[in-house]
Amino acid sequence: MISQLFILAPRGDTIVKKEFRFDVPKNTPETFFRAARFGTGRDDDEKAQAVFHEGGVNYMHVKASGLFVVATTRRNESPSLILELLHRVARVIKDYCGVLSEDALRKNAILVYELLDEMLDYGYAQSTNTESLKTRVHNEPVAVVLGTAPTHPQSSPIGANRKANTSSMQQHALSHTDTMVGQVLSSAMSALGTGSSNTKIRNLGTAHARVSADATQRSVLGTGASGSSSLNGATDRDEIFVDVVEKLNVTFSGAGHVIHQDIDGQIRVRNFLHGEPSIKIALCEDLVISGRPGGGGGGDYASCVLDDCNFHESADLTGFDADRVLSLTNVPRGEFSLMNYRSSCDFEPPFIVQTTFETNTPYQINCEIVVRAQFSAKMHCAGLTVKFPVPKSKNVIAATATVEKNAPPGSQHAVFHPVEKHVVWQLKKVTGGTTHVLRVSIATKDERVDSSSKKECGPVSLGFSVPQLNCSKLQVRYLQIGKTGPERKEKKKAANDGPHRWVRYVTKSNNFVARV
Repeated sequence: MISQLFILAPRGDTIVKKEFRFDVPKNTPETFFRAARFGTGRDDDEKAQAVFHEGGVNYMHVKASGLFVVATTRRNESPSLILELLHRVARVIKDYCGVLSEDALRKNAILVYELLDEMLDYGYAQSTNTESLKTRVHNEPVAVVLGTAPTHPQSSPIGANRKANTSSMQQHALSHTDTMVGQVLSSAMSALGTGSSNTKIRNLGTAHARVSADATQRSVLGTGASGSSSLNGATDRDEIFVDVVEKLNVTFSGAGHVIHQDIDGQIRVRNFLHGEPSIKIALCEDLVISGRPGGGGGGDYASCVLDDCNFHESADLTGFDADRVLSLTNVPRGEFSLMNYRSSCDFEPPFIVQTTFETNTPYQINCEIVVRAQFSAKMHCAGLTVKFPVPKSKNVIAATATVEKNAPPGSQHAVFHPVEKHVVWQLKKVTGGTTHVLRVSIATKDERVDSSSKKECGPVSLGFSVPQLNCSKLQVRYLQIGKTGPERKEKKKAANDGPHRWVRYVTKSNNFVARV
């Protein structure tokens, strides 16, 4: 099936590498990274292709938590099958390590290789079920503290002096940018775990509760008897997390009007319950799904309309069409996708983007980018990144970006990347109802700029994550957990004993662009 599986860091370092058939070159990680970043493995929008052929070897990869999970083969295998296998491998590793990161993989290298040995035999998939693998895995996960810098291997001293002078100026110029990027990414990655992302839902008891940012970052191996320790050193709580995650695809015209919009949503479950309880998740009664009956009589007045959806194999849909209740039996441990859905109904985008140009100044193009947050003032965006490409012609000399004068220190940062020819504007936190402005001045060689240079600008793309926001109006009415077994009846329940239930919402950008 596959000849090799390896996991690369964002900068190209090999973290995990497993050989199965020994029929491909040993330098495949370097070949993949070079082709994916600079060569044939890139498509028109400068992103690495999921499948490509290089040097007689087929490369297939998925990106999970910023890491490249790659499989290689010389055979003509099904790409969709291998990509699904890579997704499941990444999910299992995350379930057992608690978090999928470079530092976690390095600290749990023995556990990761043990999992790969059990999941794959001579390149053929054996089992990717988290629960069934627990009886075959004997290594314990190593705790990973969130927020600490990853441990990198020592680099070779050969050529260090030669590279020092060249890289020192680049590191000094990008130090502030890297700090800002780290803060934004850290805020966005923990958006699902912050206390502000809890939703007030009846019958859950979490109206005023708070959950720590690393509550879900623990291994399924710690889910067992009460009182055992988790990866984070806290008591292993009997709890379940249900996250409604939506990714938006929105395109604005040059005048600021919406041309196209749709939602790719997912109900994601992180199960840390003790025993094997039955679970019932009730969705909103006025939910209407194309091609399925029921929906509480919402009809034309339904507040939530979905074009299509699919469910996890553990979901019992017997009463779903009648009362919109999902019954779960044999719920798998760890993380899994309970429901995937797509909606193209009209909704209010969380951000409105407007751009204006001024070309009256000689040798200069002035552009003003206005970003307006349309969601409630009680919510905030955990990290907003705005990318504005400038013309790539030789007439453009440089570009300067100026943020708002009244912006608090450290809250915004804008920089021009001369190699990629784009301006990156980063905002650490954006409150709903606020408006932010960026002014970009592009220096040109020509005194008068023609219309072609203006057409080469843009489009403006946004990257964001907004907790508590739900654009499709898909709501969870209640979450019921049945009895976990006879052992719970015999045990005296403590005041803080579970099961604890958390339902959270978050909206992210997938392809959020505005034409200029």
